[in-house]
Amino acid sequence: MTSARLPTLRLLLSRVHLQLIIFAVVLATASLMLSGAMVIHNYMATNLRLAADTVAYSAEPAMVFQDNQAMTDAIGAVAGYPSVDRVELRDNAGRSLASWTRAHGDARGWLVRKLNAVVWPRPTAAVVSHSGEKIGDVLVYGNSGGILRFIAAGLVIALACIGLSVVGTRILARHLQQGVIGPLEQVARVAHEVREQRAFEKRVPASGIAEIDRLGQDFNALLAELQAWQAGMLSENAELKRRARHDELTGLGNRALFEKTVQTAIESGLSLALIHVDIDGFKAFNAVHGIESGDAALIAVAQRLRSVLRGDDAAFRIGGDEFAVLLLPAPEGAGVDAAVDWIRVAMDDAVRLPDGTQARIELAIGQARHPQDGATIGELLSKADSGMHPRNA
Repeated sequence: MTSARLPTLRLLLSRVHLQLIIFAVVLATASLMLSGAMVIHNYMATNLRLAADTVAYSAEPAMVFQDNQAMTDAIGAVAGYPSVDRVELRDNAGRSLASWTRAHGDARGWLVRKLNAVVWPRPTAAVVSHSGEKIGDVLVYGNSGGILRFIAAGLVIALACIGLSVVGTRILARHLQQGVIGPLEQVARVAHEVREQRAFEKRVPASGIAEIDRLGQDFNALLAELQAWQAGMLSENAELKRRARHDELTGLGNRALFEKTVQTAIESGLSLALIHVDIDGFKAFNAVHGIESGDAALIAVAQRLRSVLRGDDAAFRIGGDEFAVLLLPAPEGAGVDAAVDWIRVAMDDAVRLPDGTQARIELAIGQARHPQDGATIGELLSKADSGMHPRNA
């Protein structure tokens, strides 16, 4: 049945008040807009926290070595996310070391800035630490452009719906309950389920009335947009979570994930062995071959560490050229020494550098066991560091 053949609202309504229809439309639209804005705000708040943690982890080596370009690159890693409006990296004295601000040049940009001041009055902050000491802060300011677009779309649709209602309610309807109130209650019911149950896949069914069907189609279009926003936010959330727990260059778990894994094992009473690895003479390697070749060396070490892991073992990059391997559970007897030997054997082959040359990489390796060598992460790392030595030492 086409819209041209459907009975119009003018024919069905004869005695219903205009205020009743407008109230129903406004109530349903306001409920959906409020719940949608709250959902988007909550996802954005989580993403801002993850973005701040990602920058804090990525910027730590850059701040230690005072590498301004690396600080800018660390900020740029999250600058493309639509939920981020501004990122600033500061030292302990409050001095700005690097920053990025989204460009807002038109009238809409002015409105976004005003809305940012209301929705995100304070930035999301994360501490940048090195060896357990605070060395700076990351401030991430939220961008309300997505919320503004959602509100604008909702207002346009609400005005369109009210306009249709004004036209349709000039004549009252004899079949008010069956022809009008029922379909509008269905719209309100869908809006309620979306708000209460986050059921964004719900849709308003066809009513058989041309104007209300148009209202339902616009309402469903708004629901589809909100569902797409939710899917995008979930995807962005998952990516930021991954970045917050993994090293961007090597793909290994970062220091935060390493500490959490060790702490969980200790609290669970599991035995574990820690193998602490760093590249012997890495600064000199970078000086001779260049930073790009240094990155290639780090990636090669990460790949070869993965190649010697057992099923439940895990490898992490916990600093600039520092790596850690956790053996879970700790092997019996000389199993840890055997794992160290496997790591050294894995590094026997030279690494091909970006310029086509090859270079050998030597590792300094130390080990510690829990609970024999320590009851905390710090004690285990200290024990492993004290026994760290290169192959030929």
